Amino acid sequence: MVISQFALLVLEAALMATLVLSLFRARTVLGLSPLYIVMGGFQYLEATLSVQVALWPGVVIYPGSSVMFTANLFAVLLVYLKEDALEARKLVYGLVLANAGLTLVSLLVSAHFVLPGVAGGATVGGEEFVQNAQIAMVGAALLFVDVLGIILVYEYVSRHTRFFLLRVFLALAVIVAFDNLLFGSFVRWGQADFGAALLSGLVSKLGAALFYSVSLWGYLRFIEPRDVTVSEGDVADVFQMLTYRQKYEQARNRMIHDQLTGLHNRLHLEDVAPRALAHAHRYAEPISLMIVDGDGFKAINDRFSHFEGDRVIQLIGATLNAEVRAADIACRYGGDEFVVLLPRTDLAAARALAERIQARLRHHCASASPAYPWGTLTLTFGIAANPTDGHFTVVEELMRLADTRLYAGKRAGGNCVISADDAPDLGLAPASSPAPASI
Repeated sequence: MVISQFALLVLEAALMATLVLSLFRARTVLGLSPLYIVMGGFQYLEATLSVQVALWPGVVIYPGSSVMFTANLFAVLLVYLKEDALEARKLVYGLVLANAGLTLVSLLVSAHFVLPGVAGGATVGGEEFVQNAQIAMVGAALLFVDVLGIILVYEYVSRHTRFFLLRVFLALAVIVAFDNLLFGSFVRWGQADFGAALLSGLVSKLGAALFYSVSLWGYLRFIEPRDVTVSEGDVADVFQMLTYRQKYEQARNRMIHDQLTGLHNRLHLEDVAPRALAHAHRYAEPISLMIVDGDGFKAINDRFSHFEGDRVIQLIGATLNAEVRAADIACRYGGDEFVVLLPRTDLAAARALAERIQARLRHHCASASPAYPWGTLTLTFGIAANPTDGHFTVVEELMRLADTRLYAGKRAGGNCVISADDAPDLGLAPASSPAPASI
């Protein structure tokens, strides 16, 4: 008897998974509406179906709650993974509204039992209708939290584990445990078997979560075309499913980073630099900007090939990245020219950073094994600082001054750091100091 009941539960879960996945697979022909309708029916049945199955003494399982409820969470996650956040939001609202509507209809139908004129005798009492409607009402409220929660939990778990199957199972497990505690408390609070019922419900739902997790993994692995990423840092995996948000973030990340060095690019600098300068004005904080250029880069390209030129660019980028802080914005601006924006950094600190970068690069070139064909690589820095050089209101003014100093350093022979302190020796005009502007 126990084996047959367990086998029937597995068959029910398999049927639910097959139905959900088949309707989802057919979305290109039928759209997603049939899947949403079926899921709405699952949810209402889950909240009102009172069938109990005793697998072992003290272990009573509700197939509706464990199989159907978990199937709905599984379907929500599937839609979120393979469609997008907007479609998942439609599904969330549709499920909640459908469940709420069916609950109201049930409450209205239950009124027939308390009014005169019910003919033929009723097989279900009005009290049972009301009780089922109340349970469905609580289920509708919890459903909204559950379906949003599983997306949030999945996103959180995705940042801490690389394995897709584990991510799905953990997301399902957290939400079914949460729902089991709240929904089970509402239904059975104060009853003698309260603790046993909660434990039985948790075990059955976790089992269903594992079954649906494997089903989702198998579907996305063998049936539905999958997204694969390689060498993407901590999200890389041999088999990697990405959500719509994750796909967007990876695309945006590629768009604002330089592919050769891994630093930010000019597009990102132009986006964040005005905000950083405005923040510095608002809070009366210093901000510095340095432009960095490799010395003799064209000669290296011409003599040793563009492949070696790329190695030079990568070496400069790695050196900058090793010295800047997390709050600093290091970008490859173009060619062998780099820009580093330094929030909350005065001129003295910016110069010290430039000198550390030069020292690190010299040490790396001197200790390289095998030695670089070009020998020791040197850099020239042009630095402009706010407010030392003036209260600049736009980033272009800061950039122009740093660029002027960079090329003054180039004309002086390179391998130097040029800032306001060096301007008189190089014959540079003093920096203009426009009046402070309110930002």
